[in-house]
This record gives sequence, structure tokens and C-alpha cells, in this order.
Amino acid sequence: MYRETFEPFRLGCQTITFGERQCEFLPRVFAAVANAGYAGVEIGFRHIQRTPPDQLRDMLERAHLTLLATHVGGNLADTGQAGAERGLLAQVLDYLNAINVPCLMYSGLKFENEAQFQNDLARLRQAASECHRRKVHLLYHNHDWEFTAGGRVIEALLAEGGAELGFCPDIGWVIRGGADPLALLERMKNRLGAIHLKDFSTAGPEAKTVLLGAGVAPLKQAAAWVAKNKPGLWVVAEQDQAELPAAEAIRRNAIFLRAWARGAAAADGAATLR
Repeated sequence: MYRETFEPFRLGCQTITFGERQCEFLPRVFAAVANAGYAGVEIGFRHIQRTPPDQLRDMLERAHLTLLATHVGGNLADTGQAGAERGLLAQVLDYLNAINVPCLMYSGLKFENEAQFQNDLARLRQAASECHRRKVHLLYHNHDWEFTAGGRVIEALLAEGGAELGFCPDIGWVIRGGADPLALLERMKNRLGAIHLKDFSTAGPEAKTVLLGAGVAPLKQAAAWVAKNKPGLWVVAEQDQAELPAAEAIRRNAIFLRAWARGAAAADGAATLR
């Protein structure tokens, strides 16, 4: 299997493609991910929180998969949700510590007004510090809105998010936000914990997620940057919706990444020989 040979990066799969009811058939999800050739899996916490950690660990071990991260979201500006999010953080960290998962993805910081934004940014810094104390790396996963309004959100995250906050940039969403993915990767270089590869059919607001390589996102260039600058980083395929059955979609996405990675490895070997 490919994951047992040379890899310029570690190949992971976000299970979002399997939909909202995936918690009802997790062993089948993990088997499909493993059979497609991925080494790791990322899954939303809402899909696993009712599964005891030891049971989840057994499922993953049977599939020979690593749980590279789980994901939570929400806009902390919503005071009704903010308390739930703070309570959720402790619950998530307890779960991740129980099975030695190193990363937690978070998304959802939005700008509505300066006072709200500064309050939410402070909460995010506190969350990153608490994660660090619990030996979990909090990674911010962007959508497109972080790059609107002159990039107010992304600039503040980079400058004011605190040293303990890491990043998992989503290349598809970066393109949708009108930013330069490779320039962003350079800025985040020392704080990267993973990278998401998502592809959109077009750059417009009505675009749909498509198979990797079938859309407009510069995925090969981003993967090449990772192979050169951050070898061994988790590169996570993420396709929100698919016209194909989910297992087939993630299989084809893995084929796209493996084919590129083999080419990159061969090119690197040739360069070394020269």
C-alpha cells in the first residue's frame, strides 16, 4: 500500500463526505478510508462524542488508521452558544487525551463589530492556551470569510492569535476568499499543524465542492509546497459534497494525491542523483 512507501506528506481524509449520519456506521467509514489508502482520519466531534473513546480506538486500530484530529466549530460571538462551546472544549480535550489525539481543529471566528471580534479573539487565545496545557495543538481552520473586509480576521489571527494557536489552512476556501494560498502558507509556515485540500468547481459563490483536481484550486502547487517545506505534514483531503458515493469519492481523491506524490518523489530522487 502507498502509505507504506515514501511519502512527501502524510495522507489524511476528512470524513465530511459521508454526511451527517456517519456516526451510525463509523466502522464502515473507517474501512472505506483505510481501503482508499489514507493513513489518517479527521472527523467532526459531533460524530464521535457518543462513542466511548476506547470503542473508537478499537475501531481505528482495526482499520489501521490514526485519528489525526477532530473538529469543532461555531461563532463564539453568539452568547447563547459561547458557554456551550467553553463547556465543549473541556469535553473534547478529555476525549482526545483519553486516546492520545494531538490536534483539535476549530473554525468559526467572524467579524461583526470590533468589540465582539476582540472578545472572541481573546476567547480563542484562551482556548489555545488550555489546549496547550492539555497537550493538544489547537489549529484554526479557515473558510472564505476570514479574508473578506480586507482580511481583518486572518490578519488578526496571524498577529494576535497567540503563539499557541496553530493553523490548518483550507486551500479551496482560501481561493474562494480571494487570497493567495502559497503566500499564506509561507506566512503560516512555522505554525502549520496540517493542511486541507478542498476543490471548488469555480471561484464563484455558487461553486460546489468537487473531486480533487477537477476544480480551480491550486492543489498540486500547495502539495508541492508542503513536500518541499514541511515534509511529513498531514495533508487532508476534504470534499463536502459528492455526486459519487462517498467511498468512491474519497478513493478518487486519494488516487489524485498519491499520483502527484509519486511524481514528486520520483522528481526529488532524480534531482538527488543529479
